Amino acid sequence: MKKVGMLCLVLGLIVIGTACTTMRSPAVNLADLSSVDFTQPFKRGESCSTSVLGFQWFGDASIVEAAKSAGITTVQVVDYDFRYYVVMHKFCTIVHGK
Repeated sequence: MKKVGMLCLVLGLIVIGTACTTMRSPAVNLADLSSVDFTQPFKRGESCSTSVLGFQWFGDASIVEAAKSAGITTVQVVDYDFRYYVVMHKFCTIVHGK
């Protein structure tokens, strides 16, 4: 019975601890966006990866895969999206371009 209790405690700590396993700093724009024409429509590409309990990643959240998914040859803007759930989190890279 003690082993079951210890297992539940360890699994509980893992579940609680995985909610804060990823940290990104605020976005800092180092690119000159003055030459980007925001009045023209952009293509939008997205690629995502998912983590279960913070240990195993599934998918490819690279900028290259996001650009390929929409047929973008010139990436002009890159954004990121994080979604946190109880036992998993999802990280997506979103690119806009032509």
